[in-house]
Amino acid sequence: MAKYPATAKPPAPRQPSEREKRTIQRARERQKKRPVALAFTMEIGEDGTTPVLGAPHADEVGYRLHRLETFGTTSDAFSAHAIGWLGAAMHQRGASHPTQDALNAALAAFNAFAPRDEVEALLALQAVATHEAAMSMLMRAKAADDLTVMERCGALATKLQRTFVAQIEALAKLRRGGEQTVRVEHVHVYHGGQAVVGAVTTPGGGGSLENGHQAYGPVDQRALAVAPGAPLLRQDPARDGVSVARDEGQEAMPHSRRGSGKRRTAR
Repeated sequence: MAKYPATAKPPAPRQPSEREKRTIQRARERQKKRPVALAFTMEIGEDGTTPVLGAPHADEVGYRLHRLETFGTTSDAFSAHAIGWLGAAMHQRGASHPTQDALNAALAAFNAFAPRDEVEALLALQAVATHEAAMSMLMRAKAADDLTVMERCGALATKLQRTFVAQIEALAKLRRGGEQTVRVEHVHVYHGGQAVVGAVTTPGGGGSLENGHQAYGPVDQRALAVAPGAPLLRQDPARDGVSVARDEGQEAMPHSRRGSGKRRTAR
């Protein structure tokens, strides 16, 4: 931070530019539509160690409803226990309890999941706690001077991040009822062809299906639907596409497995 003489005043901050004003206005409109996350006030109890949580406003009944809705429940006991889990997840080493900012930050992250019932709330709690543990391991890996400690903390952070993704996917699967929806945005069907929307499995490769030990062309003729293209250019369009022998008569084709002479006796 720049230092100024005792008699000099620091310069006044500049006014926001036009682009900054437009950005601020858009942010103001979006913030009006966002729901307010649940938050607590925290004071230390009479014993000097136990934190006491309170409402940030005077409407205690409305605050209770807000708390129950945040955790997707009608149970005061469940919401109180969930708050305790969040506090334990945000607890730092060497501290007697989490700070007010840390707890409210966890509540804001939890609020983004908007659980509809207790099961979704449990998954959201696990995700918030897993993310906090992963970030803690990443910070330890960054601050470590020992390469072994750095590798161990980094590996554990990676596992926790994968667990976090799995928890998000489990929550998404629970909300859609275990069904997976495939959205097809563009389907191109050319003249004379048919389209198959869905998973098409073709055993084998090389563009053909195998029946037993014999290879044939594709069984499903829809796989042969291609766009009609212009014919290949050649010098004389009136001529044949390939060379054709003329005025040479017809000859019998030799058998591919019949020898012209007698079979030789092995010596």
